[in-house]
Amino acid sequence: MIKVKESDVKKAVIQYFEGRGYFVPSVEFNIGVRPDVSAFKWVNLYEIENVAVECKITRHPRSLIQTCLTQAREYQAAFQHVYLAAPTLGDKSLQTIKSLLSLLRMGLLSVDEKLRVSVESESDTSPRLDSTEFLYRVRQRAVAILSYRDVFGGDFDLNLPDHEIVYCFFKGEPANFLLSNAYSGRDYFLGICIEQKGNVKSTLGQVKHQLLYKMLSSLPSGYSVDLEYIDTYKPREVSWSILSKTIENISIDDVKWILEYCKNAGWKIRFLLMKKIWDKDELLSRDEHIKKIGAVKSELLPIRHRLTKTAK
Repeated sequence: MIKVKESDVKKAVIQYFEGRGYFVPSVEFNIGVRPDVSAFKWVNLYEIENVAVECKITRHPRSLIQTCLTQAREYQAAFQHVYLAAPTLGDKSLQTIKSLLSLLRMGLLSVDEKLRVSVESESDTSPRLDSTEFLYRVRQRAVAILSYRDVFGGDFDLNLPDHEIVYCFFKGEPANFLLSNAYSGRDYFLGICIEQKGNVKSTLGQVKHQLLYKMLSSLPSGYSVDLEYIDTYKPREVSWSILSKTIENISIDDVKWILEYCKNAGWKIRFLLMKKIWDKDELLSRDEHIKKIGAVKSELLPIRHRLTKTAK
């Protein structure tokens, strides 16, 4: 019998769900625990199908049962569909595992030596599902990720540092479109983020304060400017807030001070120009999410273009 590696099982499961139209994050979907594979897709205007998979390479029923009763069961508090994925089992072991999974309302995926995935049994929603954990840890973050993908395309970066926060962004861009809920209240914001010394210097270091003020003043209401000083990124980020103002309250002297501060601080700052796009509790349609993100993108594109046109 050819030995299947756990990485092979995971890769096969990822390809299986991607082939069925799911978005599979490239990073583990942190909900306090971390499934090996998570997958999401819109199934109608308002609902997102969500799947968590625990991947194992053992064929021993006792080990698989232990996995089902510990790791995989933890996912059921936040995910509506939970699967165990394992190498193809013999008939006796297969029936044993399927019987247990049926009681636990989990599904089983088999991966053969050619890395083909078969659905041995489907999952069902568990009574362990907690509506609050599902809403804030899975549903709303998945909405943000899929909506960002709808507007900006699939090749973006994703950070899920804890059980409720999400960051969608494009690493390496001088003025980056950032979508996140890492703010007071956990509402969702979209806007321009500029950080890393080289990016700050090549963007904010190349614009006159009069022009930046004019561009900021031309934006519709709802935007705010936040300035943070970043002392270091490693081994953990150490940073603190310097300035936070709405566009309506920012003055030309504020903008001049911001640009001077960036230079005097050695460009070790994070500049955020953000707008709230939906509340953490809003359950909007796919079209509404796309419309809200698209509107902010259109409003900020001229500023982003001006800030990045001289950036290398």
